[in-house]
Amino acid sequence: MFATLLMCLLNMQDFSTTVKLARIEMRAIDHLGKPLQGLLAADVEVSENESKQTIRSLERDEVPLDLFLIVDVSGSMHGNVSRIAQTAKQALQALKPQDRVGLMSFNLKNKVRLSLSSDLVEVESKIQELAQKKNFGGGTILNTPIYEAAKILRADSAKERRRAILMLTDGQGQKGTRSAKVLQELWEGDITFNALILNPSKLARGLAIYRKVTTPYLIPLNASVSDLVNKSSGELMDINDSPAPLVEILERIRSRYTLYYDPPEGEATVRKVVATLSAAGKEKYPGAKAIGRRQYSAP
Repeated sequence: MFATLLMCLLNMQDFSTTVKLARIEMRAIDHLGKPLQGLLAADVEVSENESKQTIRSLERDEVPLDLFLIVDVSGSMHGNVSRIAQTAKQALQALKPQDRVGLMSFNLKNKVRLSLSSDLVEVESKIQELAQKKNFGGGTILNTPIYEAAKILRADSAKERRRAILMLTDGQGQKGTRSAKVLQELWEGDITFNALILNPSKLARGLAIYRKVTTPYLIPLNASVSDLVNKSSGELMDINDSPAPLVEILERIRSRYTLYYDPPEGEATVRKVVATLSAAGKEKYPGAKAIGRRQYSAP
């Protein structure tokens, strides 16, 4: 009798440790481009390596978030960052007590100003400190801080937490790290990259035109930034899209969907995941879109 009971308990333990669900972050917008609320699991579908998978649950706003805020402090950015910093306290109210935020500044070099912290009062204080004029100057390398922030998130953020990067930049500068390398780090870490594009100054726009003619390899890289946002299913906003853009983009990042599904069996080493609205979801929400993308290497 005891032996039979023990065997049952061992079998239950083995079952519980071998069942695993795969996860993907997903953004959903309505026909006006606003965040879409109320999606159900039946409204979406997910495929891995072009094979449709079984969805187990769809959650919104429940998983703790680790967010790295990376701020462009090149010479042309002080006015815009100072303006955005004034709304930092209000914007951080979109987060939950279990969420954590890190802060990095970048121009030609990167500097971590704050490691991931759940003390949002300290986060707001560090943002205000960073917005001081003495911290600004020099040129910009765009891709490298994204890559470095992604590496930090992969090292310091538990897999069960959501991971996101938010860049504040005017999009002007050199590329630095190859986009393909950055994207691979984002995909492997299940990290969404988001960007708030701030208006470049007249001087910066003039320099950009000059560089485009004289040194084409230093062209403005808005396209590169937007491509990384798109391929990691992130959020992209212009500073003029909202009266409180930092508030709105943080609310969007915080309220994204998390989709859980049964991972396929097989020998594939590279797995590409795509989530979209199902036929039922498209009928239910005309003109809406759901976008989730990830690529990872199977162990």
